[in-house]
Amino acid sequence: MKTLSKLILLILLSASFMACEKSSDGPSNESPGPDKGPVIGNGDAVDNALHMAFKTPDWERKIDCTHLDPIGLNDSTSYVSSTSASTNEKFYFSFPRDSSVMVKPSNIKKYGITRVGANKKPFEFSQTLPIIANSTTKLVSLAGSSSDSYNEVLEIKYIGVKGNYAQFQIKCRYSMSMGETLNESNKRLVTGTFHFKVKAKRI
Repeated sequence: MKTLSKLILLILLSASFMACEKSSDGPSNESPGPDKGPVIGNGDAVDNALHMAFKTPDWERKIDCTHLDPIGLNDSTSYVSSTSASTNEKFYFSFPRDSSVMVKPSNIKKYGITRVGANKKPFEFSQTLPIIANSTTKLVSLAGSSSDSYNEVLEIKYIGVKGNYAQFQIKCRYSMSMGETLNESNKRLVTGTFHFKVKAKRI
C-alpha cells in the first residue's frame, strides 16, 4: 500500500511539473476545440495554441501549455502555476473562482504585475525564469502597474462544462520589469503572451 501511495504522489507531481513544456522549433499543430459558448474580447493577436511565451533582452522561448488545474487562493480567486522542465520558467496566473464572474465584459482590460508568487486578485500575473538559458541566476517579476508593467486580458472563451467546473480559454499579453534575485537593481524588461485553459467553479 505504501508503494502504491508513493507511486500516485509521484504521478501527480510529474503532471504538475510537465503542464507546460517547450514547443518544437516549428509551429504547433495544437488548436482549441470548437466554439461552445460566448467569447468576450478579441485575442487574434495571440496564438491559438495553448502556450506560455517570454522574451527578455537575452533570450526567448515559447512553451506548450496543456490543461492546468486551479488552486484556491481566497474566497474570490483561484490561480494556476506550472514550471517548465526545459527552461525552468515558473508562472502564476490568478483568475475569478466563480465562473459567472469570468464572463463579464469588464474583465477585458489591463491588470497589474505582482512580485513572483504574490498574486491576490483575479487576472494578476507573475513569473520567475533564468536570466539566460541554463543559468542558475534567476529573474523575478517586480510588482507594478504602468505602460511597461501590465497583464492585459485580451479574450476569454467559454468552452464547456466538466463536473462542477466551467472551462475557459484565456488569452493575455504582458510586459513586466524583472530583477535579479540577488541584485534587483539589475533589471530586465520582459514581454510575452500566454493562452491557458482553466477551470472556474460553478457556484
